[in-house]
Amino acid sequence: ERSKVLFVGGVPPKLDSAELIEHMRQYGPVQLVKRCKGYAYIKFAEPSVAREVQLLDHHVGGNLLTLQPPIATKKVWHCQVDPGYSVRVRRLGEGVFHVQNLVSMAKQEELLKLVLDLGQRDAGFYTPTFDEHHRLQLEMFCMGRHWDCRANRYSETRDDYDGLPVLVLPGCLVQLVTGILADVHQKCKQRLVPDMCPDICLVNRYNPEGGSLGLHQDNSESEASIVAGLPVMSISLGNTGRFTFRHGAEGPEQSLLLRSGDVFVFGGPSRLLFHGVSGTLPGSAPRKLRKLMAEEPCRISLTFRQF
Repeated sequence: ERSKVLFVGGVPPKLDSAELIEHMRQYGPVQLVKRCKGYAYIKFAEPSVAREVQLLDHHVGGNLLTLQPPIATKKVWHCQVDPGYSVRVRRLGEGVFHVQNLVSMAKQEELLKLVLDLGQRDAGFYTPTFDEHHRLQLEMFCMGRHWDCRANRYSETRDDYDGLPVLVLPGCLVQLVTGILADVHQKCKQRLVPDMCPDICLVNRYNPEGGSLGLHQDNSESEASIVAGLPVMSISLGNTGRFTFRHGAEGPEQSLLLRSGDVFVFGGPSRLLFHGVSGTLPGSAPRKLRKLMAEEPCRISLTFRQF
């Protein structure tokens, strides 16, 4: 069927579709498939007619039209996409967006298995503390570089806890992040944030009762990374989280729910966005993931950035 279709370029807005079809009808039965601003698609009854017509000059209403076979525009996704669910990108400000239906359930299961395995290792989950009396309301481990909660800096070892070397960031996670950015840019037909190649991942585990993280900025990365607006990307797994954010210290606080598989990104002019997690919804994890977290279903976030 595609061999019967032709792309018609140079169609002025004032040219009536009926006049266009009337001109093309002299070559045989034809129908208008689609009319858009500046172009149209037409379909002939026979492929041989379409091949012959595109070789001719066509002047309609004083306008020279160009005819050629249509170019395939099928999207090639880097990430797994659940069949039947369209990818949705919600823009929440310049350089801030929320992505839904991009990370498939199969990919979520794969990610969760990997995180739970890494979290059980010697340099796995622990509870960060600011001092002897104050601790974060979550468990954490890092890959690539360790974030020192007390000194607000990165290091190669867990200097604020047990001194162990930080875990290596697997290449499959780097590929996932770069693939998500490519898919979002393809979906939106524009680059919403600069590209990045992550070398850091912080994994946070929020227990169902009381797990939270206050509003803060991610500002421990290099000055070059922050100035360039290289984005921060968070992927949610398990229970739904109540995510809060605001633009600037005095901006109004906004909130949204991040469900399992959702992606949240901020970068560009919003690289130093204030953000946090006010709580989670117990029992909201997808059934397949609850089986993997049988001991205590919770919310897990993987947050990527480039130092």
